[in-house]
Amino acid sequence: MFINGNRHKLTFKRPHNHIATNNYNRTARGTVINHICILVTLLLLIFVFAIREAHSRRLQRCELAGQLYILDIAKEELPLWLCIAEFESRFNTDAIGSRNMDGSLDYGIFQISDKFWCKPQNESAFHFYNECNVDCIELMQDDITKAVKCAQYIKKKQGWSAWTVYNEFCNGSTNVIDDIEIEQCFS
Repeated sequence: MFINGNRHKLTFKRPHNHIATNNYNRTARGTVINHICILVTLLLLIFVFAIREAHSRRLQRCELAGQLYILDIAKEELPLWLCIAEFESRFNTDAIGSRNMDGSLDYGIFQISDKFWCKPQNESAFHFYNECNVDCIELMQDDITKAVKCAQYIKKKQGWSAWTVYNEFCNGSTNVIDDIEIEQCFS
């Protein structure tokens, strides 16, 4: 064949098998993307737990006693409040308890239930009353004012036995925290 006076040989290349190559590339690319997604997910989880730990605050016994006293808790009641906080949350302000038998959760340093006392974020079926008129997440703040006010309201409505740990650990002679120990916090 002649084009513009030059002789060109027409050759036809056999098409390369792109299907096999493309499938290989897709598989390799998919595997790399999957690995990257897994790595990013793991890093995000580590980041979230690190932030949660950074915001988590475990109060010391005397520190909590001082804060409760400032929030108008009578000194003679401090051993009971400290005992409840110790056995309910180990003095952890952002504690969330294990799911209860009825499906509800307990929040904050005094482990206040979302069934009656606070409003959960997800508006679960276990939320009925929100008697403390507070979001449950607010009971988990380092500023324990709302948690204390809600706990005082619960005590007023149901007494100390509203906390299951009261009878076993905090009632009278079973209380592991005594007045002498509290006085040391204020000396």
